[in-house]
Amino acid sequence: MLAVLLFCTINWYQTKQSLVSFYRETPAGTPLAHVEESARQHGFRFINYSSADHKAFVTAGGVMGRYVCVVEHDGKRVVKTSLSFND
Repeated sequence: MLAVLLFCTINWYQTKQSLVSFYRETPAGTPLAHVEESARQHGFRFINYSSADHKAFVTAGGVMGRYVCVVEHDGKRVVKTSLSFND
């Protein structure tokens, strides 16, 4: 049981660190298609169902949706990114 808990904790921490790195490495001006491709290559989920307010969301199962990279865009390029902690 302890091994499972330890594995989950390590996986959560590593996934969180990867998501933080992704957020920091996504500057304004990056093409949105590149962000989506990069997110999928990292094993993250890219959700862009909010086209009205031009926001996309990048998260991973390993952080259970608690950490989300919010990507504000103009429809083609990134305008701003932020990291949201949902608790």
